[in-house]
Amino acid sequence: MAQRNSYWKWQTLLVTIVVSLGIGFYVGRMDLGSGDEPSDSNTEQAQQPAQDGESGQDDQAESQPTNQAGEEPPKGITTEQLAREKGVPEKIKSEQGDYSLVAVIEGEDANRALQKNLQVVNSQRQRLGQLTRNYDQTNPQMAQQRELIAGEINQARKSLENNLRFMAQNFGYVISNNYLLVPHRATLNSVIGEGKDQLKTAVYTFKDSESYRKFQEKTDAYTKLRVDQARAYRATQTDDEKKQPLPKLPLTEKMEKARQEMVGKYKCDPERSYLMEIQKAALYARKAQ
Repeated sequence: MAQRNSYWKWQTLLVTIVVSLGIGFYVGRMDLGSGDEPSDSNTEQAQQPAQDGESGQDDQAESQPTNQAGEEPPKGITTEQLAREKGVPEKIKSEQGDYSLVAVIEGEDANRALQKNLQVVNSQRQRLGQLTRNYDQTNPQMAQQRELIAGEINQARKSLENNLRFMAQNFGYVISNNYLLVPHRATLNSVIGEGKDQLKTAVYTFKDSESYRKFQEKTDAYTKLRVDQARAYRATQTDDEKKQPLPKLPLTEKMEKARQEMVGKYKCDPERSYLMEIQKAALYARKAQ
């Protein structure tokens, strides 16, 4: 049961765990106000893990995995049977190689847990790598400093190993694989406020992977228009002007047309922030090359 290569247009859904994470599914504005050259990321922004050296207290505070599991094939049941039972493809074909079904994650809590746990593991791996570099770069004559770093390395490694064991048991996660997460049922929500005062309203429901893919294509296309516009504007500026935050640029005619199409179809204004909540997703894996 193979799907066509259109899945590979889902750039934020391609999860190459060794390199990065892209499955937070927070849909909203693309912030181009930092003064830096805009990236090619689309309006669907993942909740990014901490970068090297930035894990700090946040990494320690969220070092424990969330106990929500996906449904892997029970003993005696093949992935083909699981795929048939859950109504998802057993394999996803791509030019890079076939992805095979690992688990079907059902329920918002379980999907949220998977995303959080992947972020925790990735953040811990980055922190371990940073600590190792710090150790290697510390003068051997600074024995006490190296000993302190070595202690942090051991603690980080132990925590990472525990979480990897948990992920393997609950989600079939193996660190040597690349992963692809395909939503099959999801809800797009408008959000007002933050924390306990946050008001969330469902504006559109995706009932299958194809409807989600089409929405993703539209968000990708709109973001590309914004990125191209920002780059064209930066090209007209001096070096000093480029250091300043990017001002809010008026929408082009093409952008306004794309915006109205998304509002009409999904009740989603790409100039506002939205929260995507996944109720059902299929996790696929293939060996990293």
